[in-house]
Amino acid sequence: MARGERRWNGWGFEGESVSLPATAVRWLEARVGRGAPLSAVPETTVTVPPPRPLPPFSSAVASDAATRLRHACGQSFLDLLALRSGDVAAFPDAVLFPTSAEAIVADLGRAAEAGVAVVVRGGGTSVVGGVSLQRSDRPSVVLSLDRLRGLVALDPVSRLATFRAGTTGPEVEAALAGEKLRLGHEPQSFELSTVGGWVATRSAGQRSTGVGKIEELVAGVELAGAGGVWRLPPQPASAAGPELRRLVVGSEGRLGVITAVTLRVRPLPQHENGVTVLFPTWEEGMAACRAILQGGLPVEVVRLSDEEETSFGQSLLELSMPARVVSRWLLSRRRFRRACALLLGWAGSAEEVAEAESRCATVWRAHSGLGVGRSGWRRWRAERFRHPYLRDHLLEAGWGVDTLETAATWSGLAALYASVRRALAAAGEALGVPVAVLCHLSHAYRDGASLYFTFLWPLEPGREREQWQQCKGAATRAILEARGTLSHHHGVGCLHAPYLEREVGRQGLAVLRATAAALDPAGCLNRGVLLADGEPEGRE
Repeated sequence: MARGERRWNGWGFEGESVSLPATAVRWLEARVGRGAPLSAVPETTVTVPPPRPLPPFSSAVASDAATRLRHACGQSFLDLLALRSGDVAAFPDAVLFPTSAEAIVADLGRAAEAGVAVVVRGGGTSVVGGVSLQRSDRPSVVLSLDRLRGLVALDPVSRLATFRAGTTGPEVEAALAGEKLRLGHEPQSFELSTVGGWVATRSAGQRSTGVGKIEELVAGVELAGAGGVWRLPPQPASAAGPELRRLVVGSEGRLGVITAVTLRVRPLPQHENGVTVLFPTWEEGMAACRAILQGGLPVEVVRLSDEEETSFGQSLLELSMPARVVSRWLLSRRRFRRACALLLGWAGSAEEVAEAESRCATVWRAHSGLGVGRSGWRRWRAERFRHPYLRDHLLEAGWGVDTLETAATWSGLAALYASVRRALAAAGEALGVPVAVLCHLSHAYRDGASLYFTFLWPLEPGREREQWQQCKGAATRAILEARGTLSHHHGVGCLHAPYLEREVGRQGLAVLRATAAALDPAGCLNRGVLLADGEPEGRE
C-alpha cells in the first residue's frame, strides 16, 4: 500500500477515515449515552516555542515548527487529547534524520556531551507514551528512523532477511514477495509501524499464533549507542551465556537505537482461508480455543470476541438483505442470542488448510460452536488495518475510547477477564459515567492467551483526562492483582513504566537500570520510557 502524508493529530494517513453507521451510534447511546464532542484545533493555531540551542549533529536536522509538532507525540489517548486541543506538553528542539548506524553513534555522542535528551522514533504509533516528549529543562531532539529503511541482505537458504530499522510493514512484505517469501508479522499498526519499533516493544502481529511474536522472529540485531555499534549476528542457537538478543528485544530505546534486524522469514503460503464460528457463551469459546492450542492444531489466527464486542462489531456492519436475514435467524435462536464470535485463519497448501480447518471444526463442534461461513473472516481481513481510524471519529462524536491488553495462563484468564471488567465498571461509577467494556482473546499459546480490552465512555468537557486516568489506573491495578502481564504487545512506554517492578521484581528492575547505565551512561536515551522517573498518568 502506498505511503501518503500522515495525519498530524490522529491515526493514519490524510484523507482516510472511518465513520460510525447509525446502528453503532444507537448501540453506544443505549449503553453509555452521548458525551460532548472533542473537536480538533487547526494545526496552524498550535503555538510551538522557539527551539533551544543545540550542538551540531552529523545527521540532517529539521527545526521548523511543523516538523517539531508532528514529532512531539505518539498515539496514546493523552497524546490525542494534547494534539486535538493544541495543549502539547513539550516539543523537541529539532528532529534528526540519520541515514546510517555510524551517523547515529556520532549524534548520540554529541547529545551525551551536551546533555541533550534523545527520543527515538520509528513509526510513532506508540499508545503507551513510548515516543511522547516530556517537559524538561534539558534541550531535546527526536531521532527519526524514517530514512533508515530497506532490505539490507537476504539469505534464502537460511531464510533470513536483514532490514534497516525504519522499514514499515508493507515495505517488508513487498521486499520479500519477489522471492516468494514473507515475514507474516502484521500488527494492527502494520501500515505505519517499523521493524525497529516492533523489536523495541516486543510486538505481536495478528498472525502471531501461527508465526510467533516478534522475539521469535528475531535472529540478529544491531544496536547503536554513544559508545559505538553493537552487533549480535544471526545464530540458530547458542549456549554462550544469556541470550542478549532477548535483552535488546523489548528495550524500548533505553539501551540504544536499534538500527538493523535480521528476521526469520518463511515461504509465501499457496493458500489461506478462514471462518467465523459462533459460541453460545464466552466460556465455551475460550474452552474451544484452549483445546485447539493444546491439541497442537495448526492455526495462524485465533480471535475470540466476547458478547459485547461481538454485538458492537455487528452494529458496525452495513449488511446486505440476505446477510441481515441470516443474522436475525441466528440471533432468534435461543442458544445464540448472546453469541461470541471466533475468527480462525489458516495458511499453507490448499490441502493443509482444508485439513487444519477440518480438525478445528471437530473441536469447535465439541464445544457447542457453529461455523457460519467465511464472509466475516473476509471482511475482517479486508478492513482490519482501518479499525484504528474509528477512534478519531468516536472522539469527534463525543465518546472516549482506549484499549489495554494483557496475557495470562488459561487457568487465570477467567478471573482476569472478570477483574478488569469489574474495575472499569467501578471506575465509571465513581466518575458518574457508564463505561462499556469490550474484549477479545487473541495471540493464543498452549499455556495461555492475550486479552485485549476496549473501553468507551461519554466525554465530559474539561474532564476527559480525569476520566481516562481513573479508568486506566483501575484497569491496570486489576490486571496486576489478577496476575496478568502489564503488557502483551504494546510495550511499557511512559504510561506503564511505574508499574514495571510489580511484574519483573526489584532485582529485574535493578538489572535493567544497570544495563541502561552501562550502554547509555549519560542517560540521554528515552528518559521515562520503560524505567520510570515519576508517577504514572493512570495512578490515582
